[in-house]
Amino acid sequence: MKNRRLAFALCFFLLPSLHAQEVFDSARVLFETVVHFDFGKDEIRPDADSVLQGVAERCLGLEAFHLEITAHTDAVGTNAANFRLSERRAAAVRDFLQELGVQADTFLLAVFGEEKPVADNDSQAGRQRNRRATVRVVEHNRMTYLEGRIRDAHSGEGVPAELIVRTKTTRDSLQTDTTGFFRAPVPVGKVVGVDVFSRGYFLETQMLKIEPGKLKPLEIELKPALPGEVAEIKNLYFVGNQDVLLKSSEPELPKLLRFMQLNDHLKIEIAGHVNFPNRPPVTKTSWEYGLSVRRAKRVYEYLLSHGIPPERMTFKGYGNWEMRYPRARTEKEQALNRRVEIRILESGRTISKEKSLEEGGG
Repeated sequence: MKNRRLAFALCFFLLPSLHAQEVFDSARVLFETVVHFDFGKDEIRPDADSVLQGVAERCLGLEAFHLEITAHTDAVGTNAANFRLSERRAAAVRDFLQELGVQADTFLLAVFGEEKPVADNDSQAGRQRNRRATVRVVEHNRMTYLEGRIRDAHSGEGVPAELIVRTKTTRDSLQTDTTGFFRAPVPVGKVVGVDVFSRGYFLETQMLKIEPGKLKPLEIELKPALPGEVAEIKNLYFVGNQDVLLKSSEPELPKLLRFMQLNDHLKIEIAGHVNFPNRPPVTKTSWEYGLSVRRAKRVYEYLLSHGIPPERMTFKGYGNWEMRYPRARTEKEQALNRRVEIRILESGRTISKEKSLEEGGG
């Protein structure tokens, strides 16, 4: 086993990486929408207000971007008149967005009059579709490449997997090769999350800041999801004394859903825990125990509502019996006590209604 791990490590770090520190410019369309105009008019219609407000909100927090506005008309009237009308429509959209706080130097305007219809001009409905302006938010980033390998935490062997590489504004999906190797473009200077899913393994997430010159190949170990094994749902934390997820934890539930979809052969127990430090183990009749059940049930109900069959899962509360920090003092330690875990049940095990009710399921 030792020789196998050494061979794997040598192979991993000798992987071709000539472009790993390459930095290049990239433009990405983040958002695109359309607003429509009345016949012969260039005023922003009431139904377009909220659409353009959404565009302005998407621009908040972007460091380098531009807005492309393309304006059009129907084919009624002369081409010259329609060209001037499309100019006024583009300017109206630009001015409206500027009033909402979008920077004046970010706009690129293009006008086409009646030259690029999206519908037949022979009908009123078609002409209405052609009286439009398209708004596109394009983000500019300096990019580099992130390389890495997904491997089995026990054997060290490479594991084929699917990845989601995400930032606050972007989300890309990709597959590793058969050895678990991946290479993905990522924005320089941004914090990037890498979510990893593979059949037969617990999900895994890593966060890192992309700094050229400091990037090393990313090694991510996946723990096999075998009967009897337990894994915490990372970053899934609750408000103190409630079964309400922290806002920052809400994106974790879709990851768990993907794990369950990919591992449709597994049956799981959802285990809930509370923070009740410096005290003896609570009883099943206590409020704290009930809270641990409700936290587990919250996750159970999410999966149930998204199509995971009830026979594949149950939920159970563990009170304060298995706290990570029995003498927790800091808020971080207390947050880690308020957690939910996934426990893999024996393959083919039947979860009866009576068992579910006894343990808090159903």
